[in-house]
Amino acid sequence: MKSIRKILYYQIIVVSTLFLLVSDIKAQNNQNHDNNIKVSYQLRPRLEFRDGAFSPANKSGEPAVLISQRDRLSIEYQHKDLLTILVSPQSVSIWGQGNMVQSPENSGNQFSLFESWAQLKLSEYWNVKFGRQVISLDDERFFGVLDWAQGARAHDALSFSFLKNKYELKGFFAYNQNYRANYNNNLNNPSGNLYSIAGALPYKTMQTLWANIPLNETMKITMLANNLGIQNYIAPPSSKTKFIQTYGVNYFINNKKLSFQTAVYYQMGEKLAAVMASINADYFINSNWSLGLGSDFLSGNDIGSVSSENNAFNPYFHTGHKFYGSMDYFYVGNGHNGVGLSDNYVRINYKSKKNYSVNLTIHQFTTPNKVNILNVNYEPNLGQELDLGFTYNINKFATLLGGYSFFLNTSTLNMLKNKPNAKDFQQWGWLSININPTIFKTNF
Repeated sequence: MKSIRKILYYQIIVVSTLFLLVSDIKAQNNQNHDNNIKVSYQLRPRLEFRDGAFSPANKSGEPAVLISQRDRLSIEYQHKDLLTILVSPQSVSIWGQGNMVQSPENSGNQFSLFESWAQLKLSEYWNVKFGRQVISLDDERFFGVLDWAQGARAHDALSFSFLKNKYELKGFFAYNQNYRANYNNNLNNPSGNLYSIAGALPYKTMQTLWANIPLNETMKITMLANNLGIQNYIAPPSSKTKFIQTYGVNYFINNKKLSFQTAVYYQMGEKLAAVMASINADYFINSNWSLGLGSDFLSGNDIGSVSSENNAFNPYFHTGHKFYGSMDYFYVGNGHNGVGLSDNYVRINYKSKKNYSVNLTIHQFTTPNKVNILNVNYEPNLGQELDLGFTYNINKFATLLGGYSFFLNTSTLNMLKNKPNAKDFQQWGWLSININPTIFKTNF
């Protein structure tokens, strides 16, 4: 009986304390709003049917079915406009991979930091941010968050930003080390300057400048300059750091009837010269329907001939799922041997006035380079892909998304991906629900 009274006593104290805290916060809310706290949560399970996703499936292969899940908590604190702090831990898992009885090592359910940064206001127009952060620029052809991937993408960097009258300037700087790979994960190692990309970021150093120049209310130009220092030390003499520069210019038009974008990027380095170019437009027929056309070109190398120069463009941190087909055959994971890519596509979008939308995109992929193996010339056709997707807003907290894609591949693609026994017809389907409520929000 005494233990029950003791428990009730502690419960009364806890509830009373919480009540006083909430009352104090409400009282402060009525006085000022210098401090803001927002806590949100995202739950995103996704069911996938894979019968040729990422790489062509063999004729004798069996389809794969899996459910992956993202759990992400975001805690943001802001004091006026002087300081902003964001901490966002997340877990990426596959249903069933974690033991039913969770082990001490959290096997299969590990949490990591997706973002963790602080931003300080330096003056009326300048801010500086440092920590693990997303870098998303323009339409994400070179720098993107890759939100389709359950883990998404973030960089460890120092960045600054300038904003005045819609003119913007941003800079990003990074210097990475991987003590786990080369120095027994000893943070106190007295020496060590050799970087390995094993399980780490794909570069050692990074410097980026980006500028946004508005021309009028509907048109703007952006410019990008990026320098990457890439080192992958395994054993001598792999300690050399090579530097690759990428320069790009984008032009955008956005008004009630037209969304237009064109871009040119040039990549250079030691024995490297490569180009990426794109042009696309969406015409809004009415408030529901839009029709789009586009073409992308990424230079590459001929297969079957020797050249002293590398002409394969690498869109290092892009969101390729957005551009080169939803089945991710190009520049994602399993590559296509650096032969370059020409992607011509047409898309149709329908958006209801209520709560759902549907989109359809058809791609024709070809290679702009020659493919010759053992004196056999392969055709440039790399296949056709159809992507169908939909979104349905259940309520303000939850959205249902899904899609279906199929790919008609060719002997050229099979050869480039080393899949001689692949099926001609490849397919992939998915269904996901995105639940993203704001759990707590207050000013004090």
